[in-house]
Amino acid sequence: MNNKKTFTATRRRHLIACVLALITAVIMIPGMTTYLPFQMNEQILLPILLFPVIWTALFIYAYLAQKVWQPFVVMIALCVLHGLLSFWALTQGQG
Repeated sequence: MNNKKTFTATRRRHLIACVLALITAVIMIPGMTTYLPFQMNEQILLPILLFPVIWTALFIYAYLAQKVWQPFVVMIALCVLHGLLSFWALTQGQG
């Protein structure tokens, strides 16, 4: 009988999937409003409607990636990028 595990680093994957995927999805919401080419009400509405899809995709990716560091790097990069986009949008009007 083969006792090979489905994936390694189970605790880290649980942490990445549950906590970091949620944080990343929340940070992506205001960041997405800076680059969506719609009117203001659609710029706000679309990220809110996409929140469950984004969170679910990141959650599943945390378990399906072959190496545990791949989803970690992707989610941290998304957090940093969308955090900088949000900061840029907030400071743009203050010249």
